[in-house]
Amino acid sequence: FTIIEFEQDTLRILLDYLHTGSCPLTCTSIPGLICAAEHYDLPELLQACFHHAKQFLRIEVVCNMLSSLENYYWRYTSASELVNMILAFVETRAVQVFQIPDFMQLSESMVHMMMARNLEVAEITKFEAMLAWAKNRVKTKGGSKVDSRVEFRCIMERLTRELKLYRISPQDLIKIVLPSKAIKNERILETLMFQANSGMYRINDSYLEACQQRLQKQDSKFSEWESFDYGL
Repeated sequence: FTIIEFEQDTLRILLDYLHTGSCPLTCTSIPGLICAAEHYDLPELLQACFHHAKQFLRIEVVCNMLSSLENYYWRYTSASELVNMILAFVETRAVQVFQIPDFMQLSESMVHMMMARNLEVAEITKFEAMLAWAKNRVKTKGGSKVDSRVEFRCIMERLTRELKLYRISPQDLIKIVLPSKAIKNERILETLMFQANSGMYRINDSYLEACQQRLQKQDSKFSEWESFDYGL
């Protein structure tokens, strides 16, 4: 009889618990084990997993844990609760999480869920993390340059929907966001105009001119997207 719901390591730990009444817990094993505890109705083990996660959650393991929960969080309440616990933990530590290599291995849905939280980080830092993740995803997938351009643009459009561009300074919009070609020029120009009209920032005329020049270039026969190599 083949059990397909859980990994071998998870079942091995689960059997230890059933035979002896105790088992070792680590942040690495908890994502699968907490779902198995819910699946087989083992409330004490479930409670122990949550208690361990609350005590020993740390920056180095959160991305691996989220990746492990990818196939579980929509099926098990405990997995969904654990994801929320991890994301709440990340809110005050987002800068450090963005810098660890495992962040690049997260799925797009997990990155989107993370970015949708109230992260205590500057909006430009969120953008740069999204940009780095998207470039890595496109590079990892491979494919033709045309396919890569389309994929990159689609990923960034999805990830940046809730990005609050107006919180990014005009200088960073022009020097970091605009050259990345990850966000439509029209949206950047609209943001600059909003910032100017609302009085949030004192907009340098050269910033508006730079963005308008990009728009004119985009509307011409030559498209900037045609020449974008994404730094791959």
